[in-house]
Amino acid sequence: MQRKLRLVLYGVLLVGVSLLIFLPAGRNTYAAGNLRRVELPNGWKLTPAGRVVDLAGDMPLRVLPLAGGRRALILTGGYHDHALSLVNIPEGRVLQTLELGKVWAGLAMNPSGSNIFVSGGGGTVRKGLLKRLAKVDLSPVVHKSLTKPVLHVTLRNNRLIPLPGLAISGLAPKKRFIAGVAMGCDGTLYVVNDQTNTIYKLNPRDDSVLASVEVGYRPFAIAISPDFRTVAVTNWGGQSVSLLDPATLKEISRVHVGSQPADLAYASDGRLFVANAGSNSVSVIAGGKVIETIKTSLDPHDPVGSTPDALTVSPDGRLLFVADADNNDVAMVDVSKRAESRVLGFIPTGWYPSAIGITPNGKELLVATAKGMGSRPNVPVLGKYPHRKPDPATPYDYVGDVLSGHLEIINVPGPSQLKTYTHEVYGNVPNPRRHYTPQEKAQALKAFSHIKHVLYIIRENRTYDEVFGDLRRGNSDPNLVFFGKNVTPNAHKLANDTAILDNLYTNGEVSEDGHQWCDAAYATNFTEKAWPSKYGRRGQPRADGRLTASPAGYLWDNCRRHGVSYISYGEFSHFVSGPNEPPHYTSVAGLEGHYSKTWLKVSNWKDLDHAKMFVDSLHKAEKAGHWWQFMVMWLPEDHTKGLKAGALAPSAMVGANDLALGRIVQAITHSRFWPSTAIFVIEDDAQNGPDHVDDHRTVGLVLSPYARHHIVDSTHYTTASMVRTIELILHLPIMTQYDRAATPMYRCFQSHRDLWTYNAIMPRINLKARNPDTGPGAMASAKLNFSAPDLANPAALNKILWDALRPGQPMPAPVHSAVFVPGQ
Repeated sequence: MQRKLRLVLYGVLLVGVSLLIFLPAGRNTYAAGNLRRVELPNGWKLTPAGRVVDLAGDMPLRVLPLAGGRRALILTGGYHDHALSLVNIPEGRVLQTLELGKVWAGLAMNPSGSNIFVSGGGGTVRKGLLKRLAKVDLSPVVHKSLTKPVLHVTLRNNRLIPLPGLAISGLAPKKRFIAGVAMGCDGTLYVVNDQTNTIYKLNPRDDSVLASVEVGYRPFAIAISPDFRTVAVTNWGGQSVSLLDPATLKEISRVHVGSQPADLAYASDGRLFVANAGSNSVSVIAGGKVIETIKTSLDPHDPVGSTPDALTVSPDGRLLFVADADNNDVAMVDVSKRAESRVLGFIPTGWYPSAIGITPNGKELLVATAKGMGSRPNVPVLGKYPHRKPDPATPYDYVGDVLSGHLEIINVPGPSQLKTYTHEVYGNVPNPRRHYTPQEKAQALKAFSHIKHVLYIIRENRTYDEVFGDLRRGNSDPNLVFFGKNVTPNAHKLANDTAILDNLYTNGEVSEDGHQWCDAAYATNFTEKAWPSKYGRRGQPRADGRLTASPAGYLWDNCRRHGVSYISYGEFSHFVSGPNEPPHYTSVAGLEGHYSKTWLKVSNWKDLDHAKMFVDSLHKAEKAGHWWQFMVMWLPEDHTKGLKAGALAPSAMVGANDLALGRIVQAITHSRFWPSTAIFVIEDDAQNGPDHVDDHRTVGLVLSPYARHHIVDSTHYTTASMVRTIELILHLPIMTQYDRAATPMYRCFQSHRDLWTYNAIMPRINLKARNPDTGPGAMASAKLNFSAPDLANPAALNKILWDALRPGQPMPAPVHSAVFVPGQ
């Protein structure tokens, strides 16, 4: 009966211590339950439960309730402050935030609170942070701790006080990225080094290494059994848990679990619960084997996309709470009967719950969310001015600035309240059917039946307003245009002639997760946790596809499984060379033998050369009489190199990218394949520009003989919408919950064919213009890394572009905003 009800509902809807900043007590707290339903840029909705406390940083990595149940420690390690916060639970306020420079996902404390240990993340400290610390009056001992693998803090009279950090003998900084930490009953410390797959047993009193062992690929979380006889470690990229002897660290056994095990916790009876972020599940281990698997998705048959990434067990061992990050909920599970667990329901949360705890009395859940209570524009609206970080001189907010961390304090619900919460969670899932009519769907499906070839073009980092702000139709702001009609005439004409998509949003925030969303309609928990730290210039662990690739695969994997021919022009394939290896071309596993080596011989910054190569390959296909069914292409030159001295100017690079697009469309529309072709164009993310609606809103095009003409389509679309539409055309099944829930772009298509053709337009700018060798912009750009797209500090690049393209036009600070759905 319970399963039937669920289906019915579903169908209806501390490196050591750095700057010691003690933020004022009493940060904003409010009752989330009083908020109306908020719609996110990705189409999912939020109805967060409980009381909400603002945190200084984003991406909370650990929640540690303290004895007595009145206080908790929250560790944040995202784009903003890497910090440890002390929260008063009854009052719902932050008592103190201690910034720690850079951290990762480890937090442990002895019962008295005299020793708190925090993982110090990577071993390299960026120069900017060192300079900043040099201006702060720190004791030599504390300042020296900055490069230590483990941070050490003590708690005295509601104050967090830093102590000298711990070293790990023989561990070089470049081989270090400390993750989980746990404390034994004798005070010894167990430390996970993600970078070398190694677990250390340390004596905190003298920093001596008592034992070490190598485990599976990229260990992450660590826990000690209640009887102190077993140390358990998740092998995040190894689909296993290593069980170790606490005395010697000898591996007792390695237990196979689900995909990408991200967190683990022991119950009082010794059962070990493991959150499998890539499998929508929790594995229950007892006696060295899995005795049960618990599905925490909204339906047990759901594809990849719930992302259970954190869990906690009630003190009496009867209830399990699992944070489903990508469903924005907590699953409440009755685990009182061994191997007979029951999912009781779901509790709605803020955006991307990433850490969870429960008070010692078992009455209050502490759920930390990583991305916020909604999204917002990154330019001024409504006239409010919140504080901005980390750079108050930036005239518009970088996408990382928009992220915000929160702690939700939720009373553990009884049956009636849980039923209400569960209804809300199901109602927060997007319902694509409300965005189109049956007639629009029928028209589009008729068009799809004639389309045999799809070209999917992914470009770099632009918001809607900075390119299309000067369109005279649709929702745009001409005051925010960087690369308007003179620079991007082809994009402007193509949009005006077909559909202006003024309500299209990227699922990803930056390129690291943006390309994953473009190609897989999903970004893994590793990617979502790691990119904020990396883009905040604090580094991230090295990882391969075992952690970065969606367990459901990519569009090309979907093609391979279903007999659709495919090729990549630059996307997820690259040229590799080094001092100890000859030059060679490589790609992800699914693209082996299916990528253009010719394409890779051209620099990433030469899209006109890329376009010529593509046109040449198209002409060869015309002569041969057959063409690929699915083609994915990376055109990255619109990323720009800022004002780097002597480099092509930003407008020249964006203009070249636009002309390349025009020439590709021209060639296809004049080819024999045009009558059965559709072209989709999108940015991987929208991180490098201002937008008055939302900093995720981006530029997109849908081009085909079956594309509708001269319309403004304001349907709420996402990156996943584009993925879903491609799947429908090529008769491919959905891959994740996100392409399943995305609104197909039916309204962009018509059932009858119009064989229009296109001729590329030259931008009205100098495509060979170069940046000056001197000046503030050149000096600022010289400090950035432009060896490949997205390696330059994005916030700094944003400021450079604003100063260059909107000189003398200061912009006031942005305000928080969100999309509210009336009547819900």
